Amino acid sequence: MLGSTSLRDLAAASGIAPGAPLALAWVDAKGQVAEHASGTWPNGHPVTPRDRFYAASLAKQVTGAAAALLVRDGQLDPDAPIARYLDELPAWGREITARHLAHHAAGLPEVGIAEAAVQGNWTEDAVRAYLAGLEALPHAPGTAYSYANLGYILLARLVNTISGRGFAEFVADRLDLPDGMGFTNRIAEFPQSASLGPRLPLTTGDGGLWTTAGAFAHWLAAQNADRQRLASLVTEPAQLIDGTPVPYGWGLGLRSFRDKPLFIHGGEWPGAVAKAVRCPSLGIAVVALASGPPIEAVSALVDTVLGQLADAA
Repeated sequence: MLGSTSLRDLAAASGIAPGAPLALAWVDAKGQVAEHASGTWPNGHPVTPRDRFYAASLAKQVTGAAAALLVRDGQLDPDAPIARYLDELPAWGREITARHLAHHAAGLPEVGIAEAAVQGNWTEDAVRAYLAGLEALPHAPGTAYSYANLGYILLARLVNTISGRGFAEFVADRLDLPDGMGFTNRIAEFPQSASLGPRLPLTTGDGGLWTTAGAFAHWLAAQNADRQRLASLVTEPAQLIDGTPVPYGWGLGLRSFRDKPLFIHGGEWPGAVAKAVRCPSLGIAVVALASGPPIEAVSALVDTVLGQLADAA
């Protein structure tokens, strides 16, 4: 089992400055979850394993699982135009499907474009207004991989509309989210919120998830065990119309690790960095949540811990 002393050394070796808020959790091959927290918040309080961090785009795998649950239960046709369920969209809503959204192949503006066009906080209302004014898509659906936060906001809206329940309530209940993990835009109580800058991330689906590292590790363990029977869908790769493969599932990057499937995702917002990986074949997973370090440093730490877990498996 990894110890806190060695983890401090690993964090430093990965380029994470001492004192930076950091929470790390992992699942070993026996399914045991362990946690580590270090650093100090801007308010002077030490970081503890009970503190929730902003998970940024790690939220997408939860959103993808929620949509996949509706597909599994026959409530959402992944290949039907989303205009069947969402009637507030322009004409292009009749061209794209939930499957397009999940695989970032809907042709929506890629990440950064919409965010730059929206003034002030990144909110549901601001995104709704932006989409209403989007007369045409940059790419025809299914012709290009274009990573877009907008697609996962729309997936969350599909879940909300079809289920008739608030998205946060639906995922907490139907996906059995661990304690310490959930979607909210009431973020003032979290110490990291003071580090997110003047523009706050307040949308749901692409982000909006606040979690402890330990809770997210339990989520990863549950996905490794496929407790919701969603693995065959959420880990399915995409293929564009011309046959080009897209190594991205439903909120999951599809990679390999020692010739075994590895499911990954990272996330960033000013003042927040997150990275999670899991390898079901080995039964292991790692998640790191931080404030301040670059994504490269957090990824290096996660990769190192993953390798140690695999060596011990």
